[in-house]
Amino acid sequence: MLRFLFLILSLLLLTAPVLGQSADALLLLGLDSGVVTAAWNAEETQILTATERGLAQVWSAEDGELLQSISHDGNPITHALWVQEGAAILSADESGLVVLSNAADGAMQRSWRLDGMPVALLPNAEETALLAFTRLGKGSILSLVDGRSLIEFEAPVEIDGAGWSADERQARAWSEAGRVYVWDAESGEESNFALPHRSMLLGLEWNADDSRVLAWFTNGAVQVYEMEGAGVASRAVSSVRHRSFVQQAIWSRDESMVMSWAGDDTVHIWSANDGRSLNVYRHEDWVIGARWDPEERRVLSWSHIYVYLWDGDEAPRRFRHRNLVRGAIWNSDASRIMSWSWDRTVRVWRP
Repeated sequence: MLRFLFLILSLLLLTAPVLGQSADALLLLGLDSGVVTAAWNAEETQILTATERGLAQVWSAEDGELLQSISHDGNPITHALWVQEGAAILSADESGLVVLSNAADGAMQRSWRLDGMPVALLPNAEETALLAFTRLGKGSILSLVDGRSLIEFEAPVEIDGAGWSADERQARAWSEAGRVYVWDAESGEESNFALPHRSMLLGLEWNADDSRVLAWFTNGAVQVYEMEGAGVASRAVSSVRHRSFVQQAIWSRDESMVMSWAGDDTVHIWSANDGRSLNVYRHEDWVIGARWDPEERRVLSWSHIYVYLWDGDEAPRRFRHRNLVRGAIWNSDASRIMSWSWDRTVRVWRP
């Protein structure tokens, strides 16, 4: 559904007026199609990109030289990430193909075929195992050492997201109906629980020790629940209400704050303990994503064809693409911003 909305917005942008100008990008990468994701390697010397025409590519972060290409035979890529300290690349596409490739020469090291389109592709902390889940509710833990399937899971419904527990002893998945499925990562034993909310669930984000969970919904609610036994407490600890569907919500580093963004054109920062509003950043269109800088002083957000940089009460700076922005990230010391778009480019900016 969200992909369909992206398509409609993209078509509308063909006739949209130019709203403003921003400084020229420090680096501009031109790709074959809309960009799904991008990431620096650990040393920030290379950039990994993935596109809707099935290419994962590695570029020099200094001069934009193309260093390596990994083909998924035209199948749109859903995930691409660095692993093994940048020595390897994990990529997956809508057909269910997952590939582990050598980052230096692009050679395939291992591959797996999932049942359905991947919605989660998450290595464990040691990067020895991979949790993979598809929209159809089919999950696996795959060995990144020898390629074996270590264990498989299956939810009785389609799922919208999945993840590891904090101690990586459990795998979790959740559905739009608000039911959360939990499996023991070794035995496969399953349990499940429902969230005490009637609207359609759009996402979940646990805190660092799994004692609390953020949940966001189509009716604009974002709620903080305490974990209680095998489920959640019946009442939310705190909450806010956007005026439209919530795109996502994230914890601050010390978990005292939550940042949420939504189709009501706002990024909202609020207290995780009592829901008190701390700041609201207003946009000209619905907000697709947002991120704090490493010090959690400044905020990046993206909406329509712009990436916004917010610094306290100052007017935001805007960095412009020519089509819908799909994502943006800070580098490690917040001296650079990287953004990617349906305009077939990845751009690196100076904040």
